[in-house]
Amino acid sequence: MKTKHKYLLQSLIVAVALLVLPACEKGFLDINVDPNNPTDVPLTQLLPYAELAMSNALSIHSQGLGEPAACFSHYIVTRNNFNSYFAQGGDGAVSDPWEQLYTIALTDLRRIIDVGTEDEAWNFVGAAQLLTAFTMGTLVDVWGDVPYREANLGSLKPYPVFDTGSQVYADLLKLVDEAQTNLAKVSNVRMGNSDLYFAGDVAKWQRFGNTLKLRLYNQARLTPVYDDAAVKSLLTGNKLMGAATDDFEMLYGNVVSPDTRHPTFIDEYTQNSPAYNISPYFYQIMQGKSQLNTIFKDIVDPRIPYYFYNQLTPAQPAQNAVSYRDGGFVSIWFGSLNIDPNEGFDQNTSKTVLGLYPAGGKFDDGRGGAATFSSGLRGAGLHRMLTYFNSLYIRAELALTRNTGENAENLFKLAMEESFAEVNRIATTAGVATISKASIDEYVGKILALYQAANDARKLELIMTQKWIANFGFSIEAYNDIRRTGYPKPFDPSTDNNPNTELIRNYIVSFPYPTSDLQINPNAPKTQRVIATDKVFWDQN
Repeated sequence: MKTKHKYLLQSLIVAVALLVLPACEKGFLDINVDPNNPTDVPLTQLLPYAELAMSNALSIHSQGLGEPAACFSHYIVTRNNFNSYFAQGGDGAVSDPWEQLYTIALTDLRRIIDVGTEDEAWNFVGAAQLLTAFTMGTLVDVWGDVPYREANLGSLKPYPVFDTGSQVYADLLKLVDEAQTNLAKVSNVRMGNSDLYFAGDVAKWQRFGNTLKLRLYNQARLTPVYDDAAVKSLLTGNKLMGAATDDFEMLYGNVVSPDTRHPTFIDEYTQNSPAYNISPYFYQIMQGKSQLNTIFKDIVDPRIPYYFYNQLTPAQPAQNAVSYRDGGFVSIWFGSLNIDPNEGFDQNTSKTVLGLYPAGGKFDDGRGGAATFSSGLRGAGLHRMLTYFNSLYIRAELALTRNTGENAENLFKLAMEESFAEVNRIATTAGVATISKASIDEYVGKILALYQAANDARKLELIMTQKWIANFGFSIEAYNDIRRTGYPKPFDPSTDNNPNTELIRNYIVSFPYPTSDLQINPNAPKTQRVIATDKVFWDQN
C-alpha cells in the first residue's frame, strides 16, 4: 500500500473511531495495559476499518482496483500500461488492492465472525459474512482462482491454496444464506454508527444480502452455478433492494484533516496534476456522435455536465497542443501511448476531469475554471458498489435472457429512471440544477423506442450499455459486464481511423496475480496468468 492512501485509510479510521467509540474510564487496574499494543479490538472498531479498506481497495485511485478496471471499461484513459490493455503483477493498482482486501478487510471480517459468534453479536456476524461474500466474489471476478477456504487463517495456514472460481462462488452463495440466518437472530451487540454502510439497519443488510445473491447468480448465469428456482425465489416476496435508501455504498466526507474525502476526488482535485483523462469513446457515446459505437446515435445524454467537468470554455485555448478536443472537452485517446505526438503534453489546467458524479467534484455549468480542492462537494462523494438501480438492470438482464417471468422492458425503463434520480439526488445535495423531468422522459423515451424495435441481442446491448453509463464510478461492475456479455463493445483502436492509436494486445480477460504472492506462496499457481486468454469461470464469450 502506497503511503498516501495508507494515511488516507488510517485518518478515516481515526475519524470514525472518534465518532463511534464511547469514552473510556481509566482506573488503577489499567497500569499494566499498553494502549499502543492492544490484545483485542472491539467489533465496533473492526467493522468500520474493514468497510473502509474494502471501499478504498475497489475505488478509482492510484492504488485502487477501480483504476485499471475503469481504463479497460473505457471510462478513463491513463498514461501508463493500462492504456494498451496491459497490466503486470507488480503494478500498484494490481498488488495493493489484493493486499488491502486480504490483509486488512478479509482478515478483520474473519475476526468479526469469530468474536461475534462467541459473543452472540449476530448482527456483526451476518454483516461480516455478507461483506466477505461481496469481497471474495470481486476477487474471483477479477482474478479467477483465488485463496478462500484456507485464506486469512494466520499461522494455521500461512500458505493458502487457490480455490477454483466456481467453487468459491458456490461457497459464497451458501455463506449469504448463513448470513441471513444470523441477521435474523437476536444480537447481543448492535452495530449502530460503527456500520458505515447501513448504520446498523438489519433490514437493509438483509435486502442487500438477497440482492448480492441475485448478482452472483447473474454473473454465473451461463454456468452450472446458476439456479433458476433460487433466482425466481429471490424475485418474489419483496426480498430485494426496493429503493435508493437500500444502496450499498460508502459516503465519504469533505474534511481535510483527517482526510475523509473520496479517493478519486483526492487524485483528481488535490494534486498539481489531475490523475485521469476521460475516455473520448465514453464521452462521444454519451454525446450520441460516436462513429465507432452508434448505439445511441444523435441521442445526447443529459448526465454529461454532472459526469464531466471542463476546465476550459470552448473559446479558451489549451495549455498545449491537444490529442482530443471537442469544445471545452479535452482528453487523450486510448491506445495512444508513445504514438500520438500530443498525448504527453501537460494539460493540468486544460483537461476535463471527473465531475460531481461520482467523486464529489464539480458540476460543469459551462463557465470553466480550474478544478480545485474547494470545488463542488469537495470530495463528499459516494462510492456506489451495489445500488438499487443496478439491481433493476440485473433483473432486466435476467428477464430478457433467463425468462424469469418479470417484464424486461419495464425493469429497463425503471432502471434508467432510477439512475437519473440518483444523479439528481447528488445535484440537490450540491445545490446545483437538477435534470428536468422533461429531459429525462425524452431521453428514456428515445432509448425505449430503440429497445422496442430491436431483436433480443440488440436489446441486451441496449440494457448493458445503459448500465455501463449509469455505473460510472464503479468500474469493476462494467468490466465484469463487458467480459460476460460483450457489451458495451470495448473500444478498438484498430478501427478508429486514427493514425495516433493502435491495438497491440487483446482485451484483458483477467488480472495478473501479484508477483510477490507467486514468489512467496508455494501453493500459488506455478505460472502467472495469461491475461489475454485465462478467463474467469463465468466468462463464456
